[in-house]
Amino acid sequence: MFLTELYESVQQRLDVMARVVSAGDDRAVTAVARSEVPHLIEAVRTLMAEHEPNELGECPACSRTLRRWRKPWRRPRAPCKVYLSARRALFDEADEPRHALRRPP
Repeated sequence: MFLTELYESVQQRLDVMARVVSAGDDRAVTAVARSEVPHLIEAVRTLMAEHEPNELGECPACSRTLRRWRKPWRRPRAPCKVYLSARRALFDEADEPRHALRRPP
């Protein structure tokens, strides 16, 4: 029950901010930006700190290569999904395949 309430409270707060930013007047948007953006930045930084790459360039939270029985010199299979998601959201990048042989549209 607690986890559901936690999830819903965060989602509701984000929904309120999104509504004000998309439909509010300039004064409301400015007020929300000044009061809420610092909290959003701190939340993102806290999440990113948990996924910061170690000395091998791997995310300790996501990487499966950190198990002791694996070879320590093996490269991670993929970049941290949290960092990829943050980059795409912050830079408004499309979620496109990165394969060198992809066909142009």
